[in-house]
Amino acid sequence: MMRHFFPIWGGIVILISLLGLIIAGLEEELSFSSGLYFAWVAGTTVGYGDIAPTVGMTRFLAVIVAIIGIMFTGIVVAIAISAAKIAVESSISIQEFEQAVKERTQRQIAQKRRGQEKQS
Repeated sequence: MMRHFFPIWGGIVILISLLGLIIAGLEEELSFSSGLYFAWVAGTTVGYGDIAPTVGMTRFLAVIVAIIGIMFTGIVVAIAISAAKIAVESSISIQEFEQAVKERTQRQIAQKRRGQEKQS
């Protein structure tokens, strides 16, 4: 299941990190490590408030980081809910759970293919 979400999740991780580095580059008194720290604290919506952007552009980027962070959190929650749903529906062992995930993925792929064939 994670392999389906990983490209999106990985892209968001890279984007938040890059924005943190850009913010650090634009803020005179902020090191790159502090920029990464700020981006991830803002992106996870924790927001300790120990670092605050002062330049207009970095404030704008901080808002973008927060919005992207909400998407990041949503993906993590979606994965957890999907896994819990399969586990509760199945009420089975780990091996049976993995098999149920594979079967569900195969059904979803088959449904998508049938939908694409109908559109063609």
